[in-house]
Amino acid sequence: MSPYTEYFQNPIITDAEGMDHGDPFVLRYLDTYYLYHTGKQGVKLYTSTDLVHWTYQGIALKANGPGEHWAQTDLWAPEVLYDAGVFYMYVAATRLSASGKSDDQARRQGLARSKTPLGPFVWDDAPLIPQEWSIDGHPYRDSDGQLWLFYNIRTEATRHPDGTTGCGNVVDRLTRPDQLEGTQDVVTFPTDRWEGNAPGTWYWNEGPCVLKRHGVYYQMYSGGCYRDGTYAIGYATAPHPRGPWTKFAGNPILYSKEGILGPGHHCVVKAPDGVTPYIVYHGYLPRRKGRKVHLDRLFWVGDRLSLIGPTTEKQPLPPGPVYDAAVPHWHLAAWVCGAAVRIDDRQIPLTPNTVWHYVQAAYYNGQLQISVDGVLQLQVADATMQPVISAEGEVRPVTLTSWFDDEAVYNLQPGEHRQWRWGGSGPVEISLALMGDAVVNLQGADVEPLKIAASESYRHVHLTLCDGLDSLAVQAHGCGASVTDIVLTAR
Repeated sequence: MSPYTEYFQNPIITDAEGMDHGDPFVLRYLDTYYLYHTGKQGVKLYTSTDLVHWTYQGIALKANGPGEHWAQTDLWAPEVLYDAGVFYMYVAATRLSASGKSDDQARRQGLARSKTPLGPFVWDDAPLIPQEWSIDGHPYRDSDGQLWLFYNIRTEATRHPDGTTGCGNVVDRLTRPDQLEGTQDVVTFPTDRWEGNAPGTWYWNEGPCVLKRHGVYYQMYSGGCYRDGTYAIGYATAPHPRGPWTKFAGNPILYSKEGILGPGHHCVVKAPDGVTPYIVYHGYLPRRKGRKVHLDRLFWVGDRLSLIGPTTEKQPLPPGPVYDAAVPHWHLAAWVCGAAVRIDDRQIPLTPNTVWHYVQAAYYNGQLQISVDGVLQLQVADATMQPVISAEGEVRPVTLTSWFDDEAVYNLQPGEHRQWRWGGSGPVEISLALMGDAVVNLQGADVEPLKIAASESYRHVHLTLCDGLDSLAVQAHGCGASVTDIVLTAR
C-alpha cells in the first residue's frame, strides 16, 4: 500500500486560450510559493502553498511601453532574489522599433525591485548589463555568501563551431545584488547538435540554473529552439563558478516525449517539506498553443543529476513535513525576524534584524549545520541537538522533517559493508546511488535484499517503505562497490 494519498498530473498551470507561460521561476517566501513567468507587456504572478494548485495574482512588473525607457516590451525570464528585505527581479527587456515591433538588437538584462514578492516591482533606470545583448539572468548565492550572476549573451564567440549563429551562457560576480564586478567568464557555449533547431540554422545554450553537490557546481541549461520540440535540458560541471566547465556526455537529460514537447528553461525549488527538490519548467502540449508549466522530481545519482520526466502520468503531490521523534536525523527550517535565532543551545545573530531571514538547520550522524539565507553560519561535529528553534524576535512558519542526506562517497572492498541508522516506524522514502556489485539490506523492513549487478556507472536505487526502517546497509561483492547520495526522508 502506498503512503501517498494525493496526486497531481502535469501541467500544473495551463489554459484553453493559448496563453503562454514560458520561463517559469518559483520563489519561496514565508509559507507561500511565488511563480513568475515571461510576458510581452508584463511579468505575471501566481501563488501556491503546495507547488501544484496555483492562484493568479496579477502583474508583478509592467513594461514601460512607448517612450524613452529601455524596457518597453518582451519581459523575458524573470528570476527573483530576496536579499535583506528587498526582492530583486532579474529580467530582460527591449525597446520598440520605429515599426512598433521588438528591437532584438536592443535586448538587455535588467533589474527591478520591490519590498514584497507580490510587487509592484519598479524598474531600475538603466539595464544591469547595458553594453551587450543579454537575457536569462540567474542569480546564485553560494554557501560562502558570494553572489554570482549567470546570464546569456549572443556574440561572435557564441557561434557554434561550424560558424552557425548561437547564444551562450557566461558568469560574473555580483559585488552587491545590483552591481556586477565586470569580469565575465565562459560557462557553456553551443557545441552539440541537440543544442540547435531542427535544420541546424541556430543554436542555443540558455536558461542557466545552478546547483552545488559534492563540492561541484552544476549549471543546468536549455538547448534547442524554445519555440518547438527541439528544446531540452542538459548540464555542465565545474570546480568553481568561473570554471572551467565541462558538459555532461549524456546530455540532454530532459527532452520531448509523447504528451510534452520542448521541456526546458526551468528552476529548482524544494517541496513543502523543505528538503525534496523539484524542477519547474515549461513545455508544450500537443496541438495546443503556448508553453505550459510542469513539475517533476530531481535526484542526485553519484557523479550526475537525474530529472524524472517529463511526466504525463499521475504522481504524488510534493510532500509536506513529517517528523518522527524516533529518527535521530532532521531538517528544520523557519523564517525569523529579530536580533538572533537559537537552534537548541546554538545561537546565531541576524543582520539586519528588522527583516525576515530564512534559517535552516540540518542534523545527522551527530553533525549540525546551520545556514541563514543560504549562507553557512555554523558547522559542528559530535553534537547532540534537539530540533527546537527560538528567537529574539518572531518565528514563522516552522518546517520540521525527519531527513538524512549523506553525500559522501564510500568505496567498499569485497565483503565490506556500511550501515546507516534510521529507526522510524512510519513511511520512509529511500534514494541512493550505487556503482559496482552490492546487496542493499533494508533492516527492520519486510523486504527482500536488493541485489545490484556490477556496473561501471552509478545506478539509482529509489523506493518507498510503508512500515518504517531500522537501518539501511550496503555490502559490497564481486570487485567491490561505491555508494553515495544516501537520502532517507520520512513520508
